Amino acid sequence: MVHSSANADDNVRPPNPPDAATRPTTAAGPAAKIRILFVDDEPPMLRLLKTGMRSMAAQWEMEFAGSGEEALTLVKQKPFDVIVTDMRMSGMNGAQLLNHVQRLHPQTIRIILSGYMELGDAISSVGLTHQCLAKPCTLEELKNCLQRVTEVKSRVPNEKICALTGGLKNLPCLPELCLQIADALQSPQASTQLIAELASQDPALSAKLLQFANSAFFGCTEPVFSVDEAVPVLGVGIIQALAMAVPLFTSFDRKKFPSFPIEQLWHHSAQTGAIGREIFRKDPGNSLLAEQAFTAGILHDVGKLILADGLPEEYARVFAEACATRTPLLEVEQKHFQTTHAEVGAYLLALWGLPIPLVEAVACHYQPHRCGVQQLCLAGAVHIANALQHFQVSHSDIVNSPVDTDYLQKAGLTRQFETWRAEFMTAAT
Repeated sequence: MVHSSANADDNVRPPNPPDAATRPTTAAGPAAKIRILFVDDEPPMLRLLKTGMRSMAAQWEMEFAGSGEEALTLVKQKPFDVIVTDMRMSGMNGAQLLNHVQRLHPQTIRIILSGYMELGDAISSVGLTHQCLAKPCTLEELKNCLQRVTEVKSRVPNEKICALTGGLKNLPCLPELCLQIADALQSPQASTQLIAELASQDPALSAKLLQFANSAFFGCTEPVFSVDEAVPVLGVGIIQALAMAVPLFTSFDRKKFPSFPIEQLWHHSAQTGAIGREIFRKDPGNSLLAEQAFTAGILHDVGKLILADGLPEEYARVFAEACATRTPLLEVEQKHFQTTHAEVGAYLLALWGLPIPLVEAVACHYQPHRCGVQQLCLAGAVHIANALQHFQVSHSDIVNSPVDTDYLQKAGLTRQFETWRAEFMTAAT
């Protein structure tokens, strides 16, 4: 139920026709349609959704439910790729429905499309939803959101990994940092500066705070790209309330995967972010891109955290094979999982509603040419920073993927790359 006297037409407005979005065609033929369930207890809103989504019938298999109870009956009959539900409904509300969906089908993408929401409702729903969209929004905005998340999901064909990623409420972070951030959040003198300083060092904490800051739950209207922006947007009080209500972070359990180099990954991510920021800082006109590159660098390996924590035995075997055969980790991941940590990390960030440039940079940080941009872009900066940081550290047992020379050549960065390499190698010594 929309907490407003506005008409349904004011809450979801018809768009221009969008580009078609489908699951990729495979060698065996076209893949199955994406299955989406829309739930709203206001008949005018449901009629508007049915009419407005009619143009996507060739790509999406859609069903519409007028209550949480009706939706749950459908969910029990068959899984959906995505569920979009109102929050305030009579009988079973959106949070209750999504709680059932998460338990029955954790791989389902869970989105709330709702009007006014009390802070308590928002906080209680955080662990159940991947994204929250605020009414009013246009049908085009809704379609674009659905296209983005389903397109990124299509790059992760392993249903076990999709379910693992879809069910995540948080990511594991460095144990030592867990204690520091917990102490900071419990302190009456907690400041946005201290929380941002601690959280921006860690991929797990950065991703979670960016998820919150980019959610309509907390009044976000513009994309938030950095933890330095996210913490003031949320405020210390909300972050403390969230930390008490939901598990914002957990400490990485070293017993699951004793040989996983969590400290090395943490250091590498921080250094990659710092190098990426410096690459853009050299051009005064790129200050915003510099901060985005820092964030993307911090986040670029979150897929490794997902796999190491969620599939520790399998990922340990992947690591062991990569080391024993001197094969790049990405190739061994692809062999065992039909996807890579880059795609898995990007899928989680897309699920959590982070800005698309960050998602794309994480997905393409090994192959920036996939972005289709023949110039220095965010994915390219993270790719270069990742390579330069690996050059600084030669003791790793993992063979790194080669530098994308095709991208460097087309972007006119081949000579500049060697200059950066010499510069950052000198700075490291």
